[in-house]
Amino acid sequence: MEVKLSEEYEELAIEWQYQIILLLKQTLKKKGIDDAIAKDVIGDFVFDLSMLHDQGEIKLDGKSYNPRICFDDFSGSLVATDEETGLHEYAFGSTGEAFGG
Repeated sequence: MEVKLSEEYEELAIEWQYQIILLLKQTLKKKGIDDAIAKDVIGDFVFDLSMLHDQGEIKLDGKSYNPRICFDDFSGSLVATDEETGLHEYAFGSTGEAFGG
């Protein structure tokens, strides 16, 4: 499988983040959580998850790793980036959008 570094990565990552927000929103709604509380919880969670993605470090067996997501384009390539990402900058705006704001 080929890894393709692409400018479309940021757009894909923002959409991935938005889909996570929608999944969390749906789950909290099923559990009877008020929209105002759900929006607050989701915003905080997505921001923290995005910070892990953007600037976080995972240590395993004495090695450090920066978590990254990539996207399979279903043609034998993975879309990725080797640049710093700023996904955390979209967390609260995307959450607001998911709640109609």
